[in-house]
Amino acid sequence: MAAGPDWGYASPMAAAVRTLTVSVELPLSSGEGASADPAVVGDELRLLWIIEQVRLHRIGVGKGAELAKMPRASFMQTLGAHGIPVIDYPPSDLQHELGPTGSE
Repeated sequence: MAAGPDWGYASPMAAAVRTLTVSVELPLSSGEGASADPAVVGDELRLLWIIEQVRLHRIGVGKGAELAKMPRASFMQTLGAHGIPVIDYPPSDLQHELGPTGSE
């Protein structure tokens, strides 16, 4: 897989990240804007995989940004564009953190 786009973000931990190479067979799309360039498709799939890991709470937003080689703010905007909430705090946890609200 080709290296990802350079967004000007380098993490000191990036060299320590283990990688997995996956070969995926995809149908060619005739839709507008779809790329047949394997490097572009690979970069898109990699980003979508990272977004899915954040959605499933397997990694946090900061780690996702690091893996995507994006500034955190840009990655957070990308999550929003894909309908993934940046702050995903279960209501029960929030209630516990806030404690009694005086509604007694």
